[in-house]
Amino acid sequence: MSADRTKSLTGIVVIAAGIILLLNNLEVTRINILQYWPVLLIAWGLNTMITGSRSFGAVTVSALVLLLGLALLGRNLDMFYFSLGTVFRFFWPLLIIVIGISIFLGQSMPGKTNWAVMGGLERGKNARWTLDSSSYIAFMGGVDLDLRQAEIPDGETVLDITAIMGGADIRVPADLPVVCDGFAILGGVEFLGRSSGGIIGSTRAEQAAGKGDGKLVKIQGRAVMGGINVKRV
Repeated sequence: MSADRTKSLTGIVVIAAGIILLLNNLEVTRINILQYWPVLLIAWGLNTMITGSRSFGAVTVSALVLLLGLALLGRNLDMFYFSLGTVFRFFWPLLIIVIGISIFLGQSMPGKTNWAVMGGLERGKNARWTLDSSSYIAFMGGVDLDLRQAEIPDGETVLDITAIMGGADIRVPADLPVVCDGFAILGGVEFLGRSSGGIIGSTRAEQAAGKGDGKLVKIQGRAVMGGINVKRV
């Protein structure tokens, strides 16, 4: 559904641009289409708020992009004036604050924090291991978790994954109920075959949620100049 909505929205924007250019060429209208480029930011912000991740960080980032698009559109239409330098002087610090709050909220859950700083952290490559609710942070390093080799407790288990200039790969069994939710800034996230990324992107995916033997793994992730990949195997 998310992909269909994105394609529909993109199609509408492209059709509208084509119609405006055609009318301009027929001298029916004189619309400077370049003035309306912030509509793309507005459309992206609305689309990701509706179809993307539901996490605090993703929703807030989408809202910031939406507000940025509205401000730039108003400026281009001479509704008000401000310096572009002023906007971006506030936008990027706010973005960093949102990322920090998102990480803080993730770390506030019970469980220990596992770090991979300029190195690697692996679980399940050569031996069985016990999965529990915990956080993993890859800073210029990598995290590799194989849940096929994990002893997974009954009930809900939450994994909070942060990749900053690094990466995280999580392999999950096809019969395990999993819910993934996260966003990326200058990076990418791929959850169970559904991906999003670029300058800013977010997505949500799940498999067999609410089924199985009472086990559920929730993966909440954020990637900043890095990537997170949750793969069904």
